[in-house]
Amino acid sequence: MSADIQRSTLDQRVAASLKGFGVLGSISFVLIAVAALLGPALAAVLILIWAWLSYTPVADIGLKRPKSWASAIIFGAACGVAFKFVLKSIVLPYLGAPETNAAFQALRGDTNAFLLWIPQLIVLVGFAEELLFRGYLINRLLLIFGPSTGAKILSVLISAFIFGIAHWSMQSFWGSLQAAIVGLVFASAYLLNGQRLVSLMAAHTAFDIFAMWIIYAGQEEWFAHLFFH
Repeated sequence: MSADIQRSTLDQRVAASLKGFGVLGSISFVLIAVAALLGPALAAVLILIWAWLSYTPVADIGLKRPKSWASAIIFGAACGVAFKFVLKSIVLPYLGAPETNAAFQALRGDTNAFLLWIPQLIVLVGFAEELLFRGYLINRLLLIFGPSTGAKILSVLISAFIFGIAHWSMQSFWGSLQAAIVGLVFASAYLLNGQRLVSLMAAHTAFDIFAMWIIYAGQEEWFAHLFFH
C-alpha cells in the first residue's frame, strides 16, 4: 500500500470517527462544549475546524447559500425585530417579568457602548451562537436520536433548554427563560426551513440589536407597559 493510499485511508478513518460519536467524535464534542463556555466565537471556530477535518459539508451544519442573500437577510432581520417586540411587549409582561433587564442597564444613554455592541452581536450572537446552538448542536442531537419527527422535537427541546441555561449566569431567570423561548422558536424554524441558518443569523442579530437599542434609548418600560399596565 502506497504512502498516499495509507494517508487517505487514515484521513477517512479520522473523518468517520469525528463525524460520529466514537472516541474522536466524543472528544471533539466535549472540546466544543468547553469552548462554548469560554465564548461562542471560539466554539464556532472549532466547529468549522471539526467540519473540515470530518469532511462534513458546511451545508450540513446550516451554512447553505440562500437563493437571495438580500431577501434572506431582510426577512430574517424583520422577523427578529418583530419577535423581540412580541416577547418584550406581550409574552414577558404577561408572565410577570421585570420591566427592565438588569444585566445591561449600564448601556442606557451610552452611545459608544451601544455602537461597540453592534459588531459583537453580529459576530458573537448572529453568526457564532446560531452555528453553535442550531447548526452544530442539532446536527449532533439528530445523529444520536435519528431523523424521525419525535427525534426532531426532542432535539429542539434539548437545544432550547441548553440555550436557555447558557444565558443564566449573565441574565438570571428571566433572561434564561427568554433565551429558552428564542431557542425553541429558532430551532423549530431551523428544521422547518430545511436547516438553513442565514435568515436565523440575521434574525438573531436584529433581535439582540433591537433589544439593546430599547435599553440604550430608555424605552424598556414603555414597551413593557404597551399592552399590560
